[in-house]
Amino acid sequence: MGLPDPEATRVVLIGADEYQNFPDLPAVRNNLARLAELFRSSDVGGIPTGHCVTVCNPAGYEEVLDVVHQASSEATDTLVVYFAGHGLRSPDGLLHLALGYSEQGRKLYKSVAFSHLRAAVLESTAPRKVVILDCCYSGAALEGYMGGADDFADQTAIEGTCVMTASAATQAAMAPADARYTAFTGELVKAISEGVPDVLGPLDTNSLYRHVSRELSSKGMPKPQQRAGDQGHTIALFRNKWRPPQEKPTLAALREEWFHAIQEGLLWHVRNIPALGKGRLRTDFGAPNLVGSLLVVRIAAQLARGESTAHIRDTLADSPFFTAPGPDRDELTELIAKVQSGFERDGLATTVVVLDGLGLIPWSPESTDMLLLEYWTAQRGRTVFRTRVERELRELWDSTDTRVHEALSALPSSPLEAYPDVWERLKDEPDFRVGNVGALVLGERGGGDRAWDRWRSTRTWSILKARHLVRLGGDLARCQAAQRALGRLLDQAPPGDEFSGVLERAEKIIQEQLEHIALAVEGMSAIEYELVRERSRDEHFQDRCLVTFQQYLRGRYRSFDPFPEHVTAHGMWGPLPWWSIALHGEREQSAAQELLARGGMQMGVTAKSRDADEVVITCQEPGPGPSRVTARLGFDLLDAVHACELLLLARRQSVTVDFVTEHIDERDYHEVNLIGTLAIDIGADTGAVLADIATRALRRLLPGASGSAFHDEAIPSLESLLKASRLPRVCRYPR
Repeated sequence: MGLPDPEATRVVLIGADEYQNFPDLPAVRNNLARLAELFRSSDVGGIPTGHCVTVCNPAGYEEVLDVVHQASSEATDTLVVYFAGHGLRSPDGLLHLALGYSEQGRKLYKSVAFSHLRAAVLESTAPRKVVILDCCYSGAALEGYMGGADDFADQTAIEGTCVMTASAATQAAMAPADARYTAFTGELVKAISEGVPDVLGPLDTNSLYRHVSRELSSKGMPKPQQRAGDQGHTIALFRNKWRPPQEKPTLAALREEWFHAIQEGLLWHVRNIPALGKGRLRTDFGAPNLVGSLLVVRIAAQLARGESTAHIRDTLADSPFFTAPGPDRDELTELIAKVQSGFERDGLATTVVVLDGLGLIPWSPESTDMLLLEYWTAQRGRTVFRTRVERELRELWDSTDTRVHEALSALPSSPLEAYPDVWERLKDEPDFRVGNVGALVLGERGGGDRAWDRWRSTRTWSILKARHLVRLGGDLARCQAAQRALGRLLDQAPPGDEFSGVLERAEKIIQEQLEHIALAVEGMSAIEYELVRERSRDEHFQDRCLVTFQQYLRGRYRSFDPFPEHVTAHGMWGPLPWWSIALHGEREQSAAQELLARGGMQMGVTAKSRDADEVVITCQEPGPGPSRVTARLGFDLLDAVHACELLLLARRQSVTVDFVTEHIDERDYHEVNLIGTLAIDIGADTGAVLADIATRALRRLLPGASGSAFHDEAIPSLESLLKASRLPRVCRYPR
């Protein structure tokens, strides 16, 4: 049977959620609103708004019968009447639909006798009539009307009538506390919204009844009832929204998708550069896209360490990755300049739109380099022997990092392929109570929803672009919350309680899922773990401060300017902390050149306390004895720019330093020259101290700004302070 004619169909939705003499039913209002939405939806019910009437808390039975009578007289194809509320039985067993002022006993007349509603429905000439009752004892509506001359269905025209009720004649219908809908209508709404599997064509009354009955029975709810006559069970009401489920991608597939997006984004940035054009990279060292993206991020990492264009160009020219003849000097210079132009604005990671939201950290191109190199190692290890991969890592990529070598065995691990869906596991449990308990504690009741919201709000990337990390992190947050909730429930359960077995089985499933999560994390890189792990409140606050600082710096095109009076200075280059140490006299210059040849400086931090308003960082030659080169850099933590610089320095745990000299010619013209650059590692311990000092300073500057806003949302009060401060110096001397 096809769908009804929308113009010739009428729908009446009646409900009472406020009662003077019975408990209120707040879910009824939601029932009416959602059913009206579904009936009126163009892709579900398709009924015009004016032909679907909602009556909530009618003043009396006359209002109910009047609206049903009007709809009955107007409908010439299909008539649908729905009621939700309390149901009452008269002493002779007949059903009454309770309204706001109804009362059991003498005041049954303030309710709607179903016999009167039935009569109003039967007056219609519409060949198809459907009555749906979601109330206690609604099955009484079916008694006495299905046999003999007074048969309710037999008194209609050819295509029949259907009556569907939420419960039997002697049963109370269910309206679970705090539930959005009553039990029966909730399953009905779900079936209409999501569709019913294995039903071809529109949803008819029989398909809906059988599906809803099955779902309610599996949850221990009252079983609905239905009576239909003369094809009443075939009355179609809605389009079936069910679609065959698509196979859910594995974590391994989602991870591959993420890496592919990173590679595409990096190459998109240099898409018009001939050096990395089509056919310019050899294929025997891996996929050209992967090798090309590694070269791009490797250039960014070299720039961050202060290496010159000439040095980077020579390194590229000597690499074996290019097909013969390799790129010429100008092509390589153009490639480096293109990478630098993006990096010096905001670290390349957010310059390119398609890279934004992938979890790449602007102030750490080294982490992206490490991530892609680990991935290259895993991919390479699938096609050539381990000893060859280790040799290529040393010779081609100049890498001896143990984390990269561990990728040979860690990254291709099977847990990513075999990672299970915890929701499906609960759904497949033979004891439906285990599935229900598990779903509750993973959701709102057990704090799972709150844990998921918090985890998601503290991420550094879009939830759409790192789907394997989102799925894994979401499961981790929910399962940890569920485990705590189940532990509390088991502690409260009386000894020997039968339901304890249900809780224990649910707890076992959650624990097994946490073990699967741990195995999956082992199958990923250290960089991915850093992106997926739980963040502390301080880290979340720091993240938001750094996002605000990076947004403040973005788009401000500035250039190196010789410092007045040629002093040592701290500042920025693009997204990075960058310092300049001024050398005075031949003695300091000679000492600095020796220092640059040896490499390395010793750093010390001086502050009165961790709540100090000023920090002095001292850099000097390592080892015993007096230092011939000493630089002191002061950070005024009452200045938001200085506080953010210090926090960024702590997060990066390294800083690049230019050593510059001053030459004064015969015309008193001051010329600043770069004699060398040195990258100084701060170390985790010093980084933690600086992070604590900077965080305390920013909290003092921004009282009440820690909040729970999303990581990628700037802090308005910090934006205002930064705009009122002076721009940080550009300390990177032009190469």
